[in-house]
Amino acid sequence: MIDQLIIGDKASYDDFEASVRERKDNKPKKKSIKETVPFSNVTYDFTAINGEIYWEERALEYVFEITANTPEELEEKKQLFTSWIMNVMNEELHDPFIRGYHFLATFDSIDIDDSEIEKSTIKVVFTAYPYMIANMKKTHNVDLEAEEEITVKILNDSSHRITPVFISDVAFSLTMNGATYSFNAGTTDDKIFMFAVGENTVTVQAKDKAGTLKIEFFEEVF
Repeated sequence: MIDQLIIGDKASYDDFEASVRERKDNKPKKKSIKETVPFSNVTYDFTAINGEIYWEERALEYVFEITANTPEELEEKKQLFTSWIMNVMNEELHDPFIRGYHFLATFDSIDIDDSEIEKSTIKVVFTAYPYMIANMKKTHNVDLEAEEEITVKILNDSSHRITPVFISDVAFSLTMNGATYSFNAGTTDDKIFMFAVGENTVTVQAKDKAGTLKIEFFEEVF
């Protein structure tokens, strides 16, 4: 099996005959927010003031190899590959070594080694969203009854809090951790509402009439 990357609707080897020779995943660096007090040894750390740590972009490094029978053929293959890879912007990057998850990546830089006549070695660096995103979304379907409270337990195995998407054909309320939120019929993904890491217990209730509710989200991990 040829080692390759799949980005968007194209694959590096199947479409451009560029196989992956090396890979390096640089984990994201923490965003540190600190303030020092003048004329003292006191430092205040506000890094997690909103309840969790935030991260810089992730750097992904891949070394590709392209071979050909002639220098002219090699040049043609290389041009097609670089034209594709250098236009990657905010696309899903699937690495076969990482099962079940993908990156959201953008091309950053390229370095080409043409020291061999019929082979090019190409190093490509991508910047990516700090978390890997699950390929399959988690979905919870709830049948809502008018004026009847229903308790739902939702497990978030992500590395951080997640904003879910609520899809409902009726208006409903949702209570979690003592706070109650009201949602209209339709699709809602309000960033003010998040599931914590681990198990979340929520109580939902249709306001006026029975209906259906779908709760969806993609898990994100380091």
